[in-house]
Amino acid sequence: MDRRRFTKPGSGWLFPFPRPFLSPWVLLSVWLAALPGGVSAQGAADGLAFTSAPSIEQNPNPAVPLAAVLSFDSRGAVATRVDFADAERTWSVDFGRVPGAGDILPILGMRPDRRHEIRVTIFDSAGDSLQWDGVLEYTTPPLPVDRYVMPHYDVRVAETERMEPGVTILSVRRSMLTRAQDRNPAQQAFVTRYGLLLALDNEGEVVWYYQSDDRIAGIDRLANGNIIYHMASFEAVEMDMLGNRLRSWYAEERPRGPSTAPGAVPIRGAQTLHHQPHEVRDGSFLSFSANWRVIENWYTNEFDPTPRRDQKVMGDTILEFDKEGNILWSWNAFDYLDTGMIGYEAFNPYWVTRGFPDTWDWSHGNGVAHDPRDDSVVASFKLLDAIVKIDRESKEIKWIFGDHVGWEGALRDKLLTPVGDDFRWPWHQHNPRWTHAGTLLVFNNNRAQAKPFDGRPHVPFEDTYSYSVEYEIDEAEGTVRQVWIAEPELTVDACNSMAMSEAHRLPVTDNILEINALCIPAGTTDVTWDIWDRSQRYLSEVPHGGRVREFTRTDPAEVVFDVSFRDPHDALAWQVYGGFRTPSLYSGAGAGGTAH
Repeated sequence: MDRRRFTKPGSGWLFPFPRPFLSPWVLLSVWLAALPGGVSAQGAADGLAFTSAPSIEQNPNPAVPLAAVLSFDSRGAVATRVDFADAERTWSVDFGRVPGAGDILPILGMRPDRRHEIRVTIFDSAGDSLQWDGVLEYTTPPLPVDRYVMPHYDVRVAETERMEPGVTILSVRRSMLTRAQDRNPAQQAFVTRYGLLLALDNEGEVVWYYQSDDRIAGIDRLANGNIIYHMASFEAVEMDMLGNRLRSWYAEERPRGPSTAPGAVPIRGAQTLHHQPHEVRDGSFLSFSANWRVIENWYTNEFDPTPRRDQKVMGDTILEFDKEGNILWSWNAFDYLDTGMIGYEAFNPYWVTRGFPDTWDWSHGNGVAHDPRDDSVVASFKLLDAIVKIDRESKEIKWIFGDHVGWEGALRDKLLTPVGDDFRWPWHQHNPRWTHAGTLLVFNNNRAQAKPFDGRPHVPFEDTYSYSVEYEIDEAEGTVRQVWIAEPELTVDACNSMAMSEAHRLPVTDNILEINALCIPAGTTDVTWDIWDRSQRYLSEVPHGGRVREFTRTDPAEVVFDVSFRDPHDALAWQVYGGFRTPSLYSGAGAGGTAH
């Protein structure tokens, strides 16, 4: 892997005073402490002092092996700074607290297989400081060498000076190069009984990871600094940065049955919980729950609308639930959208492989976000090729953003009208997000660019590609304008991603972080969009891997970070479902510190 070295300067102290040093008085107290009958702790007899020596040990939770824990006892201290040095860099972490009896400080952000020298300084409320006179040493473990556990990846570009500062945390999955319906039980277990959260610094070095025994989908960071992640088993987990599960929620009526996690909270009446709960309001969460209904006289395939029969069909309910599992608000797509509209992939075995036999896909919600500006909800429905904005109070649809073909009646009146040059509709889009500038950023998977039965041909796989695109919506005028696109044309470096993926507009640089879940090289031939077509390779059978890029928000966009995940033997596929950039692994109160 490409590696670039740089040293991060120390800065940003907790208190407004110069970088602390060992004054003669502190040196005298240390000397006295070493004498028989001297002071029994490092520090003054009645002032700021260490009452037990700092100690650092590997995180006791093996799920996060690169983390460590720091402990010591002190008197008169209210804050801690820890200074680190390895062979390549130096950095510091400020904690707004000190460990108490039986307590620890989490140590995060160390690269694997490195020896570290660590110094500990404490501060009192007046800003006076005392540094422990010893130097702690700690060596991190190496990364796993098992290629089924730790993905291979290549850092192609890392222009650190132009990148958004911080750490990129990714949800990484492994998959087989097979069709979902062809997996045997061992292959299905290989796919579903593994999940990985992986943190890369801006040079592309691993600085933290968490391994799960369940497949992880969407991830997000909570206001308290903890991570919330969603699992394929219809369960969402809040976890601290040491890998400790703090609480979890699961769909009460899921096929697997009740959760075995201690204290897991059921979401009452839900058959599924999917696509990444997002924190809103005062600790409640927005998420999707798909539930099936029998639709009379429904379709039997995507290519001929004539043969019909009664079908079990999954549609989405948007839920807001609280930490106790109470549903505070819900919106059921069956009640507001047209089940006579379907999209390509409606007859994929998506729900069959998740425990719902003979059940087909209708709306496939794949991204939901709250807009606090007018207390509304924006939801993406992949198989309807549409993004829908919903008023929370009335539950009425405010607008629909998507290709106009197929919408009828009152729903057609809700459609946004495209304006401006080079406008492109999103197709099978994923995880739309409001940006800090009030625009809507979408990852356009760009599948097929047509709908079943509309007379338009599929765009051939080799002639399309996926990209991030940003839109400006004028609700008063009912219009939508495309204002930025990552890649305006198909190139040899483009990717085609059939599912998942997301994009973020970053707050400091305004760069765009794009996470492409399964980058199949654009231009790949002899590939079918149809999972039941055996005459060509299906998408999941083509060797592929995830790709993470950071673009400047310019015209044209420039790539300042590019990391590719791919098995060098093409024996399996590494996919990157999604993720986010965070200023620090310590961001938020839950992590307990600030790195610089």
